[in-house]
Amino acid sequence: MRLILAARATGDPDLVQALIGAPSLDIVGHERPDAQAMVLAAADGRGAAVDAGIPRAVFASAVDGTAGLSTLQAERGSRVSVLAPALHRAPYSLLRASLDTGRIGSPRFLRWTRWAPAGPDELPGALIDELVAVLDLMGRPAVTAYAAGQTVGANGPNYVTAILTFERGLTAVLDVGAASSGGQPFDRAMLIGANGSIHADGRASAAVRLDKTDSTPLDLEGPFAGHVRAVEAFTRGESLDPALAAQATAVQDAVLASMESGRAEAIAAPGN
Repeated sequence: MRLILAARATGDPDLVQALIGAPSLDIVGHERPDAQAMVLAAADGRGAAVDAGIPRAVFASAVDGTAGLSTLQAERGSRVSVLAPALHRAPYSLLRASLDTGRIGSPRFLRWTRWAPAGPDELPGALIDELVAVLDLMGRPAVTAYAAGQTVGANGPNYVTAILTFERGLTAVLDVGAASSGGQPFDRAMLIGANGSIHADGRASAAVRLDKTDSTPLDLEGPFAGHVRAVEAFTRGESLDPALAAQATAVQDAVLASMESGRAEAIAAPGN
């Protein structure tokens, strides 16, 4: 599949180089921000206008990593591909691998942080993307949500801290929203399991896994590895599990309702 970089993606030269350097991706051009949506500039710098005929809005969302599930979809005939960028970033992959190998046992408590430049209108989309990762790692539906919003350099809430409770007392705390002072995206995660824990900090040189036998440092990836994997998944037509997407939507509704009501909200079962 031939891909075009949307104008928002081309604002970071390091991200552009990471995408162009991925052997599995064929980046053939980039969108001209001064032209209509379907006019593109060739990647070789000649400036030739082309029409690649691909869903660039979806591609931009996958790269940007802040848009919600409702916009991360592309029609391919009768198929619809839905991406959740949080499932491709380093915190999720490190925690998922530790769970899958049984090194820390089943999950008990999760602390999940994602800061990125965001405005009030972008908060719901950013929130639902992170909820997909949180629910997948916890491995069961959430029961209640209690949330508080904050306004960081905006005219409305663009940052939320939420406490999710699950069956048998399992708990997840996540804070999602605007990076302070327009700073760079930042991820942090701590997962406590029955037999150990894993700690990942986007500003540290390595993550750490603690279990009954030892403390193991785990190398962190480059800042754009998750973006590349998200786009690779898009080109393969991989799609988010509909049941997980429905759960995330129900939890998002409860979190946003709790921000308004100031009390804990029950999470409706998907489809109700």
